[in-house]
Amino acid sequence: MASKKRSSSAAKPSNKEGNAYQSEPGRAIAEDKSTFMEPAELLTRPESYAETSTRKAVKILNPYRASFKSPAVMLSTIKQGLAAEAIGDLIEITGATQVDLAHILDLTEPTLRKHIRAGKELNTALSEHILQLFKLFDKGMDTFGSLEEFKAWLKHDSIGLPVRPLDLLDTITGINMVMDQLIRIDYGITV
Repeated sequence: MASKKRSSSAAKPSNKEGNAYQSEPGRAIAEDKSTFMEPAELLTRPESYAETSTRKAVKILNPYRASFKSPAVMLSTIKQGLAAEAIGDLIEITGATQVDLAHILDLTEPTLRKHIRAGKELNTALSEHILQLFKLFDKGMDTFGSLEEFKAWLKHDSIGLPVRPLDLLDTITGINMVMDQLIRIDYGITV
């Protein structure tokens, strides 16, 4: 594999999920952006845990993404109530235990389990909280490039927030504060 420096002109990501960048037809720059990878190498390169978990999270979030398009669509989805499976989807994406998720959603653990077992539509408050968390995780993956990087960031202090971002997820206002922080990061504002 020949090593070549990337020119500053227009190497664009091949896709949102991939870590390889197109530079010349049929060639790609590796994740570290300093060496070229042949197309066959891209196909045989083992997928990392971060890539796998991000891909899985994207697949889980896809049905909910239509709700993120406008406040009116989101409000309609909230008023209809999310299916109880949304709790399982949230556990899958966050990696949280039922105890931790119950705390974030301001429920007791038995109540959370009851919602999961009942399989009924969730009430509006719970639907809104879960949908806001889905939207936040979607934005976080977009900002940090992977689910694992975003989850790691949530656990550490951030200059623009009074507490760790993870500690703000139990309220809609806190979720909005974390979302604002992600937007600042996207625009390169020091946080």
